[in-house]
Amino acid sequence: MDFAARLRDQGATLTAKMALHFAMLAGLSWVDLRLQVLPALEACSVVSYRLQGEELSDIEEYVAVSAPLLTQVYSVLEYFRPADLEWCALHSIELASWAPLTMRNHIDELINLGFDEKVAQDAYRLALAAGINQRVPSRELREDVVFNPYVWSTSAVKVAAFLRSLPPAERSALLHICERSIERPAVAASDLGAADPAVLRGARKVGLIQAARVVSTREGGSSQTYVFSPLLDLDDHLRRTTEALHERKLFVAHILFGHEKAKVSGGRIRDPVVLVDALLRRGVVGPATNIATDYHLLEGAGIVRVEQTSSGPLLRMVKQEIIEDGLGLLERGLGAIRHGEESSTPLQRLRPPGVFITPERDRSEIADAGAATELLESTILRLREEAKRATRDEAPF
Repeated sequence: MDFAARLRDQGATLTAKMALHFAMLAGLSWVDLRLQVLPALEACSVVSYRLQGEELSDIEEYVAVSAPLLTQVYSVLEYFRPADLEWCALHSIELASWAPLTMRNHIDELINLGFDEKVAQDAYRLALAAGINQRVPSRELREDVVFNPYVWSTSAVKVAAFLRSLPPAERSALLHICERSIERPAVAASDLGAADPAVLRGARKVGLIQAARVVSTREGGSSQTYVFSPLLDLDDHLRRTTEALHERKLFVAHILFGHEKAKVSGGRIRDPVVLVDALLRRGVVGPATNIATDYHLLEGAGIVRVEQTSSGPLLRMVKQEIIEDGLGLLERGLGAIRHGEESSTPLQRLRPPGVFITPERDRSEIADAGAATELLESTILRLREEAKRATRDEAPF
């Protein structure tokens, strides 16, 4: 479904070769695509496609068109006929999102759904091992409490215990950070003024705030961390897609990165709101040298498309919904700065972003996998060439 979401809204420019490049960006091989992914997506009315021999010749997408995106996700899941253990693990995750329960109560509820004790125990452990569910010991209950931190991040035992462990001044400072992350979506972590970086890391770890990192491709991996409130994801039901894909965070973080740290001589973004508003109104902005290098990850997610012209690179809108929501977040996030609150972020000249660390990865403190940057850049260049041929209605090589 990550692959399918990249195809969404590509329109008439979507070709078989573009789909193969998007598959590579989603981590799928042609064998996986041909034997498993495409048959499943077609059976669930997410895409339709044709093969010529063993080669993909044509593809169309119906992402969030034939049904809401999450309904399509569930249909694809059912297509693969999960085993009892897999179903039980999903029920464990869902149960932990409904309410924090003691371990015994949690397992008993899984048994009440028709799973046996061993499957319930194994599923419980799998959900914990995957880092989706979490558990904390309760002295009062003399048992672990199990919960889904992405739902109960502001009220679960672990958050309360974390806050209680802080000195009063640091606890007040952290609550102020939570307030600011609501008022200013995508505020740079360096602008939050946390007295102790360990406090901010702890808040990210327990899910009190969400952090997404944009990592540059310069040696040393300079990065910028942007902070979001978990409340950003609560209105998913109003959208065609889901913020579980982090497309809005990806877009906003990169536009702010281009504003704060892009190369000045290549056309640094002077006013993010003005630029994104122009992108929505005209469908395209540019030309600017930085456009050709700064938005690889946005291209890879299918949110924008870069077009090379004789005047220079242009940035063309693809996913209007993501960009509209991004404009709203930018207006909220930059409003405080425009009313006198200065940013302390140093305007260093960095190479363009090469890695986007999602809140889940940031939370799990997974190390940066910068080795994929070269593959990303080469795939994006091939994707651009194929999009150009499709726009001109040229025959593929």
